[in-house]
Amino acid sequence: MTLTRWTGMIIGSNGVVDPRATAVLAKWQNSHSIQIILQELWRLMISKETMKLPQPPEGQCYSN
Repeated sequence: MTLTRWTGMIIGSNGVVDPRATAVLAKWQNSHSIQIILQELWRLMISKETMKLPQPPEGQCYSN
């Protein structure tokens, strides 16, 4: 699987989500559903701070 490169506060240069960057992952509980996690990631991705970050060129991908 190829992952399109994205720059943000929650994703490191290797394409892995940093669990410490999000409250819901940093304070993980087994009761959390995938819906809660995805909603939190979506909220962070659309934040004004994240939207202002420069993005890599179109089509650039993470390499495994």
